[in-house]
Amino acid sequence: MNGIVSTHAQWRAQTARWSSWCQTLLQTGCWGICLVTLLHSPAWAAWTVKRVYNQIGNFERCVLESHTAPVSDGYQETQVTLIVNTDAILVKTKAPLDASFGDIGLQVEKNDFIKMDKVVEESSALFTTSSKKILGQLQKEPVPVKKGQKPASTIVKVQLRFWPTWPVTGTHAVEFSLEGFSKAYAEMVACK
Repeated sequence: MNGIVSTHAQWRAQTARWSSWCQTLLQTGCWGICLVTLLHSPAWAAWTVKRVYNQIGNFERCVLESHTAPVSDGYQETQVTLIVNTDAILVKTKAPLDASFGDIGLQVEKNDFIKMDKVVEESSALFTTSSKKILGQLQKEPVPVKKGQKPASTIVKVQLRFWPTWPVTGTHAVEFSLEGFSKAYAEMVACK
């Protein structure tokens, strides 16, 4: 899948290769190279194309899924994942969301903050009415930079509010890198 780790088995195999390579580097005192290589590798910033099946096991569609990111819900750490298909964006958490303040949403780079449409299954924020606008922003190429400079990493910032609302803990933000998103999105669209 053009450098994107697409399955857990592929990720494990790639990690084992990097681990072996890093052990060699560590033995020679080059630990910094190992750390930089692992942190900037596609596995850490990857968007993964996944096949979704219905309850009876038939293929339904493909989706694009971000890595899982940690975020505080005000009391403890929880996990957040961005799931994208051609007509919706879902922010899936492991903690219940509180939609009563109307401040759950996302922002791609410096674009306007976009509020979610609704909470589904108690712990996921769904974006459907603005999905085309969001998808256009997610796929926008980074601004060109001068020769020799590395382009800035583009991000999407998700703002969440968790239940219980008392005592109020406010909103909590988590960021996802968009590195590799456009290529992975094209693969998801072509997935059958």
